Amino acid sequence: MGAGAVTFARPELLWLAAVLPVVVALAVWAVATRRTRALRRLGDLPLVRRLLVGIAREPTPLAALRLGVAAAALGFAMAGPRWGLEEVEATDSSRTFVIAVDVSRSMLATDLDPDRLEAARLMLRRLLAALPGDRIGLVAFAGNGYVLSPPTVDHGALALYTDALAPDIMSQGGSSLAAAIRQATALARGGEETLAGPRSVVMLTDGEAHEDREAVMEEADRARAAGVTLHVVGVGTAEGSRIPVRRAPDGRPIRYLRGPDGEIVVSRLDETLLNDVADRTGGRYVRLGDAGASGALVDALGAVEADGSGGERQVRPREQYAWFVALALLLIAADAWSQRTAVLDRRRAGTA
Repeated sequence: MGAGAVTFARPELLWLAAVLPVVVALAVWAVATRRTRALRRLGDLPLVRRLLVGIAREPTPLAALRLGVAAAALGFAMAGPRWGLEEVEATDSSRTFVIAVDVSRSMLATDLDPDRLEAARLMLRRLLAALPGDRIGLVAFAGNGYVLSPPTVDHGALALYTDALAPDIMSQGGSSLAAAIRQATALARGGEETLAGPRSVVMLTDGEAHEDREAVMEEADRARAAGVTLHVVGVGTAEGSRIPVRRAPDGRPIRYLRGPDGEIVVSRLDETLLNDVADRTGGRYVRLGDAGASGALVDALGAVEADGSGGERQVRPREQYAWFVALALLLIAADAWSQRTAVLDRRRAGTA
């Protein structure tokens, strides 16, 4: 499409340019007809018009033409005519976050009511409600990481994924924080074209990692080098809890997870590791269940600048609706001036 081609931002409204003049013409005709009938009831029409020198006469065909053209101009303006090109800076007021949720079996521990996973789901729903309009990606992890959704503003779809979070959606058991950080960082960066601007990842986990601490911290260092800040939400308690693996029909646990030695496993929140991960990347650590935890996390995310702080310059069609609005206002003003002038002329003629 050439720079001189005329396009419309809202072509579905072009019909107004044809219909509005007809409506105005019918309205002018109706006013003129009603006024003429009223004057005829008073007596001889030419005599009555001469006597009413201080009152505007019924609209003339020229007045109807002016108002009709003004209505057509407004119709075109509402359709958003565009021609020519202009260079603008592309901005985006939304931000990008990635939320990684631990769905390993340890998240079924009941030291949070009703269990850690349900408490994490509730926090995730709070974050979705607190970040309307922002792009949010979702990662689930256990022994490995799995992208459930790329960054999107469709929070309704994310809510459906939230409801489906469970250990059985993962193909590999265990819990790997290193894999989760690596997967979430890659999703947050998105690709070489999105390297400008900061990114933030929120991890909801109990911190039980089946790997060396050094491997986790290495991935945290890589995230920091890539410009990704890790905010961590600790899910669980230091005292810990057993992990139900079978429940009665009423929901009561009747069997608990046992280790290789046959002893019942007690899962505990590893706050030391999670604090270190957040500190290493400049993020914030909060413990789920503490007073003000969700508010502190939302405040930290709210401080992130929108992606629109900088952007590429793009060429787009230039909006030209202002010309049509100006034409309509000019014609309406000309009609009002014409009526005023005609009244003054008749007054002077009547007093001469």
